[in-house]
Amino acid sequence: MECFIDTVKSKTFQLHPVDTQAAFLNIPYHFFYSNLNNMEDFMPSSVLKTGFYKALCHFPILAGQLQSDSSGIVRVVVDPSRLNMPEYIESVSEIPFEALRKSNFHWSAWPQGLTTTSAITTAAGDGIIKLLNVHVVRMKDNSGVIIFVNIPHYVVDGTGFFSFVELWGNMCRVGHSGNYSYCFSREIISQNLPSNRKPLDADTVQIYTEFNPLADWLAWLSPKSRGWLLSKAQFKNKDVSSSTFRVPRSQLAELRRQVCQHLSREESATVEDTYVLAAAISMIVAQAHKACKEQGHSDEGNITRAVSAITNQIKHFYSVDDKRNQSLSLLADLRKGLGITGKNYMGNGLIPHSIQCPLDMLEVPIDAKSLAQPTRAVTNVYTGADAPLVASFIDMITERPSCFTRPMLFLAKNPTSLVITNETGFKLYKADFGAGYPEWVCSIPSFVANFVGFLPGPPPSTDIIVNIIMRTPVLKSIVANKFWQTIATPIY
Repeated sequence: MECFIDTVKSKTFQLHPVDTQAAFLNIPYHFFYSNLNNMEDFMPSSVLKTGFYKALCHFPILAGQLQSDSSGIVRVVVDPSRLNMPEYIESVSEIPFEALRKSNFHWSAWPQGLTTTSAITTAAGDGIIKLLNVHVVRMKDNSGVIIFVNIPHYVVDGTGFFSFVELWGNMCRVGHSGNYSYCFSREIISQNLPSNRKPLDADTVQIYTEFNPLADWLAWLSPKSRGWLLSKAQFKNKDVSSSTFRVPRSQLAELRRQVCQHLSREESATVEDTYVLAAAISMIVAQAHKACKEQGHSDEGNITRAVSAITNQIKHFYSVDDKRNQSLSLLADLRKGLGITGKNYMGNGLIPHSIQCPLDMLEVPIDAKSLAQPTRAVTNVYTGADAPLVASFIDMITERPSCFTRPMLFLAKNPTSLVITNETGFKLYKADFGAGYPEWVCSIPSFVANFVGFLPGPPPSTDIIVNIIMRTPVLKSIVANKFWQTIATPIY
């Protein structure tokens, strides 16, 4: 710890409006390491802790304190005299690692208390929001180690999160700091914006800019108060379940080939496997919601009912016509659009792009032909997220720093909305603490409803791991979907 405390310097990190777009959420992941060779010195606690603080020297922002004003502008202040030191917990479990493996790492087999945070960013017992939480659990007879890491979305996205965990592993394995360079200055975004702009789609503009006093009030709250309120509002409803599936890359590639037969040559050239998968998911989810409605299951959870009750009194809050549409939100990385992928930017770079997909298009039987139009829509979102479009989005949220709560309320009010994140490019399996890479990596059991994440499979597999979180009746309908059963295998 002293190696960090003795070197940290005073610094204020002015966060960018992009950082606040998912600021109420955490990034929590579990890394499962097996002691395959029965090593006596398997991932020693002293090595892990020493490497942790060496890595923290390169990520001083994680020992800062969040500060905000009433306009929605947030900063992280690192003060050596008042450091917000990360939570670092160690414990021992009586569960052997093999029991985890036999359960396919299902959370029911996890040691009690493994996960120390929820999906929502809230203050710790001392009233301060920790910017880094770690729990290291050593399994029975030193058979393995689980490392839980959580960082609030305020300060990093997946790129920054997994870069820190990988760096921590390097510090443990190599034993010295080495030459590492990371960019935390949010100015890199404004410095790389082009002079030209491209119009945003009307629905996105409407969601972000329409008058909404409820959203403004939430943005006015401090991060601590907003987190407390969202956690008490049960943002992750009790009637929310999750399932994890494996989709073979070979099968997905064949599906993409079939879908591309119904697209032009120019369109086919830009279609990726994950775009087809996102299109298929959007159709499957829409059909699951329809089936639940026909069976008399309500789409609404607690927070949806609460938000609807308020917004129905002031209907002009959300004039986007969503009655026969699925609001699909896809996240594109501005690093690619702005050409800064190679500059090791550790701040948030994910920009949400919302499209309204007609349910008439999504509720038809699923085959290669019917998948073509949704695939086209998804592909257009990702390929269209170029520098001029990114610049227009940045302009919009910079002019309205408090607008970050609007999409959250819009999604909460629309129970059939869907958010898809593609994390297959993140370095989930790159953290080697000296005894090899993790055998399994996953997030917390239940994140937020209507959320689908694409993750890479454990190497050497190239399969895609799909985590689906829905209200329980909707998830049951998805699991029973015949098309989904042809391309996906349940893990748990």
